[in-house]
Parts: sequence; structure tokens; C-alpha cells
Amino acid sequence: MTRTALPLFAFFLLACGGAQRPVDRGPVTSERLYPMSEGSVWTYDVATGVGPDVLAISRVVAIRGTSVEIRNDGGQSLTYERRAEGIFEPASSSWLLHDPIEVGATWDAGAGRTARISATDERVDVLAGVFENCVRVEETGGEDGRLIATVYCPDVGPVIIESRMTAQLTGMEASVRGTLRAFALGDEAASYSGADGVDVEEP
Repeated sequence: MTRTALPLFAFFLLACGGAQRPVDRGPVTSERLYPMSEGSVWTYDVATGVGPDVLAISRVVAIRGTSVEIRNDGGQSLTYERRAEGIFEPASSSWLLHDPIEVGATWDAGAGRTARISATDERVDVLAGVFENCVRVEETGGEDGRLIATVYCPDVGPVIIESRMTAQLTGMEASVRGTLRAFALGDEAASYSGADGVDVEEP
């Protein structure tokens, strides 16, 4: 998953595995909202409003010190740094998430965009499960005028990703929405079964 919006991947999966409910591990921090342990994998249903939904996968492929590489199934990789203040993206010199996690907190999201926490108590019901105390981050600004909203759930990761943009010439709105189908963190991600009992192989 990218920092700003879930890309449209061409990688289709037969099915993806279920997830166990997370265990409360204390105060909500950036690290808990995006637990990037090596091998972690997240699978999403992506709706574009054009044609059927597609399935997309994102996984942690390497950790080098505080640096984490995440690869999407289209082949694109992103590198983040886990810092005391939150999760930083060196390529854009901006923050994906910034502590403290509290309503109203803002930070520089890069490219003239500002991220703001609009809620810290959302309840999310998606195919991967029902999650509580989730955090909604909304990004606004920038030249394209996109509104990007990401809902992170503690000890799970990004669960809902929405991107909306209105064309200046036509006034038509285009949107992309990704919802979490399944996830596995760390060692749990080595192999797990899909909803129909089909093992999901490593790409």
C-alpha cells in the first residue's frame, strides 16, 4: 500500500486467509497502527467504480535496522523509517504517521498535503474482521485536490483506504476504495489458508 492511496494492482488471488483478533497492547502509537514486522502481508478488495473489484496484496519484504521495505504486488516498493516520532517516508521527506495519536493532530504528508487525525474510536467491519478503536487519517491539499482517508486499526494496519478526486473540467468524481480482506503479521504470514481452504503462495 502506498503512502497516499492504494494502487490498482493487476495481481489476482484465489482467496486470502482469515485474521485473528488483535490483543490490546497498551496505548495506540504509529508503530501499533502499522505493525511492519518482516513477512507481514495485507490483502485488499479494491473498488474503482469501473468493473468488478480487484484483489491486491502488500507485504513487508525486508527490514534493515529502522528501515522497512514494503512491496506491492504490482512490483512497486516503498521504504519507510521507524522513528521515535512515527513512521517517516524518506523519498518524500514526509510522515506516513506521526505521534502522538490524538484527534486533531496534523503533520506534513508531502507534496503540499497535510494529514489530520479525524477520529481515534472508529469501529470497522470488513471481511478481515471487526476492529475497534481504529484511527482515521485524512489527507488534503496538494495540486490535484485529492481527499485521501486511511483507517488504521491497532495491531492490524491499514484497513480501509479511500481516495476521491473531482475533475476540474467535468466536475465528475473519481474514487478508489480498498478494504482489508485478510492479513497476517510476522511469522503468521509465512503460510495461511484462504477462505475456501486454499493456501496462498508467496509471489
